[in-house]
Amino acid sequence: MAEDTVRRMRAAGRSVGPVILGPSGAEFILERGSAPRWSAPRFILLRPGSLVLLPPPTVRHPESVASRGWLVPPSHQEADARLDAGVTPGAALMGPYLTAVQAAETAEMAARLP
Repeated sequence: MAEDTVRRMRAAGRSVGPVILGPSGAEFILERGSAPRWSAPRFILLRPGSLVLLPPPTVRHPESVASRGWLVPPSHQEADARLDAGVTPGAALMGPYLTAVQAAETAEMAARLP
């Protein structure tokens, strides 16, 4: 579903920041404060101050370190860059994410039919 969300965002011309694939699914790194009241199926919004384990920037899916790799790696590596530089705005993610969830649920239901 993460790959589908990223594909839909890019097709819509939306900026896609770093995305990690880990054992619990995809983790989109969002612009701070851009999704304060998000509520969506199959989605958990971490609170500020939550620990997120980042794989080394060179470890890209399907490779992983401790079961974590970048689906979309960080795009900048300047030491003095703002922490939210190049990350996804929450509003840009919501529509493509909900469409990808709906597509996944439709595919799951179709797979169950005889």
